[in-house]
Amino acid sequence: MPIYKFKHNDVYINTIKTYPSVKYFIYGGDAFYNNTPTIPGTETKIASGSGAFAGTVPEDIRHTKGGSVNLFELNVNRAQGDFGYIASSSQANPDPSSAPRYDSSVTWQPQVIASDPQAIEPLTSVKNTGLIYQFMAKDSTRIGFSSVSSTAFNAGVVGEIFTGSYPYTASITKEYYSATDYRQQASEISGDETTGLTIDSNGSVSHLYALKNTLNHYKYVSPFYTYDAVDSPPALSRSLNDVQVGLINIPTIFYGSQIKPGSVNLSFYVSGSLVGRLRDTNRDGVLYQTEPSWAAGSGSDAGVVLYNEGFLVLTGSWDLTSGDHSENYGTTDNFPSWVNFAQPIVNVGPSATPRPALSSSFLLEMSGTSKTQAMTMFATAPKGEMNQSSNPTFTTYYTGSLAPANNQAYIQNQNVGIKNIVESDYNTPTGSFERTTYVSKIGIYDKDMNLIALAKPATPIKKTAQRDFTFKIELDI
Repeated sequence: MPIYKFKHNDVYINTIKTYPSVKYFIYGGDAFYNNTPTIPGTETKIASGSGAFAGTVPEDIRHTKGGSVNLFELNVNRAQGDFGYIASSSQANPDPSSAPRYDSSVTWQPQVIASDPQAIEPLTSVKNTGLIYQFMAKDSTRIGFSSVSSTAFNAGVVGEIFTGSYPYTASITKEYYSATDYRQQASEISGDETTGLTIDSNGSVSHLYALKNTLNHYKYVSPFYTYDAVDSPPALSRSLNDVQVGLINIPTIFYGSQIKPGSVNLSFYVSGSLVGRLRDTNRDGVLYQTEPSWAAGSGSDAGVVLYNEGFLVLTGSWDLTSGDHSENYGTTDNFPSWVNFAQPIVNVGPSATPRPALSSSFLLEMSGTSKTQAMTMFATAPKGEMNQSSNPTFTTYYTGSLAPANNQAYIQNQNVGIKNIVESDYNTPTGSFERTTYVSKIGIYDKDMNLIALAKPATPIKKTAQRDFTFKIELDI
C-alpha cells in the first residue's frame, strides 16, 4: 500500500456558516417548537412471559414538555419506574428474602416478571429505572460528576454509586418584572464597631439586573441598550429598574453561536387577529413595532435583543388593542402589551402574580448561526506510481508465495506474469499491455500512522501508469 504525505497546499480548512430557522408558537400555556407536535408515549411490557407494564408512560415520547428539546434524544418512549428485581415467571410474587443475593435495601416489584427460570436477581448497585442514565462508582481517582458536591462526594464510601439523569432538556423561559419588583437587594449588616458587625443578608440581584453590564456594553451600538438612561436621547429617559420589563431567555441550543442579527420577528395575536409585530428593522438590536400601521405604538421601540447572549428585553407597555379589557381580562391592567409577550410560559421571577394574556397567542421567529468546520484534502495518485498490487488477482496465477509484501516494501516475483485485463472484440487487438490497478479506498492517517478516516469512491477508479488522479476529500468536523 503506497503512502504519501500531504503537501502544504493539499489540506485546508474552511468554516461553513449556516442560519437554521427557529419558530416558537405559544398558545394556551403550550409551546410548540418548529411546529413539532406532542406524541404521547405508548404502554409497553418491560419483560417477556406474563409480565405486565409497571412504569409511568411518558407524556411525550421524547420525555419533554411542549416546546422543549431533548439533548441526544435518549430514553425515547421509555417508561419510568422502580424495577428493582427480575423474577421467574413461575413465581409471580416470591419471597425476596429467599434469594441467595437478596439485598433488603432494594424494594421488590411483583409486577416485573421475566421468563428466566433462575432465582430472583437483585439489582443492588445500579437500579433499573427503565431509563438510561449515567452512573459512576467512587474510587481512588476521586473523579465524580459536577452535579455532586464535594461534601457529598467526600461523605460517600468507596464503591458508592453516584448517578445522573437523562434527559437533558431546554426551552425558552419568560420573566415579568413590574415597575415595583426588586432588581437588586442590598446586603443587610447589623451591629456596630463596638459589638461587631454581622451580615444578616448577602443581598441578591434579579436576572434582569445581572444583565446590566451586558446591556451597557452595547450602548455603542444603540443608546436604547442603556440600562439607566438619563435624557439621552430624551425619548429614553427611563431606567429598567422603574418600568415594566418582560425578559425572554433563549438557550444556546436553539441558535448556536449567536442569533442572526435582524432575524428576530415577534407577532402578537388576540383572538387570532394580529395586533402587533416587532422587528429589528435597522439590524442594531432595537425592536420596533412595524405592524399593523394603525395599531397603538406603531413605529415605537419596544425592546432590545442581545444577539450573542440570547435574551430579549421587552419594555413596550402600551395597550396593543386600545380598548377596554375589563370584561375579557378581569382588570383594565392586564391588557395585551409587549411586556406580556409569551406570558403563558411565564417563569415568574420576583413578581408574585404573573400577568395573564388571555385570548392571546404568540409567534417568535428567528434564525440561529451555526458554524461548521470543513476540512478539504487533495490526495494525488501520480503517473507511473500505484500500479502494483499484492492482491492475488493481480497476477496470472497464485501459489501463495509469489508476491511477498510487508509494511515497508512490495517485491514482485519476476517469474510471475501480471494478468492482462485488456479486452477486445477482435482476435488480434493492437492495444499494448499496461499494468492496471483500481483505487477502491483512500485512507487518512495521522503522524503516528493511526487510521483516522476512510474515503471510498462510488465505484473503483481504474488507474494505469499513464494516468494520474487527484481525489478531493471533504470532512465535516
